[in-house]
Amino acid sequence: MVRILTSAGAFALLGNLTGDVGLVICAGIGLALGILHAWALVTARSYPAGARGWLLLVVDHTWSLVNTVAGSLFLAVNTATGNTPDPAMSAGRSTVVLRRGILPGFATTIGPVEAGTGEAIARHEYVHVLQARIFGPLYLPLVVLHYVVATVIPYWLLYHDHSTRPIRSFRDYFIRGVYPHAWNEEWAYAVEGSPP
Repeated sequence: MVRILTSAGAFALLGNLTGDVGLVICAGIGLALGILHAWALVTARSYPAGARGWLLLVVDHTWSLVNTVAGSLFLAVNTATGNTPDPAMSAGRSTVVLRRGILPGFATTIGPVEAGTGEAIARHEYVHVLQARIFGPLYLPLVVLHYVVATVIPYWLLYHDHSTRPIRSFRDYFIRGVYPHAWNEEWAYAVEGSPP
């Protein structure tokens, strides 16, 4: 119920900027997204029982609400393409884990929604969920800003491991350069996994 109300409320506030019609349309969109996300959370038993689960639920629907709403949109797009929640991976994790990633070979996490997370990278992806909870509404803008800066001013070339991960193409520049050197990825790879 909390997920439904916060989603509808967030979209209603946004819609209110455009007048009464915008308010109704956006509240309806938020309501639909909230119902979908709430269904995924409940069926997967995502939040753990007890005080920790309640605390994470409160953080996700207050300080990190922007990330949670972005995750709801991400969940809706994935669900529309047949990518369904994985109850076994989601249970007690305080996130909805979708069965497959959106990009082959990569998992993607937006707010408390993960796509393509497996046992081998579960801790890495959960770091992104934690980052969203720590930085709240600043998280997504900080990630985007860092990608832009790292693309235009490739400072990471100064410490990049050129022998293990050579950059030989435009694709390598992003996959082996910009992406793994983004601040949020550096942090997550320090916890688990190796960059491409």
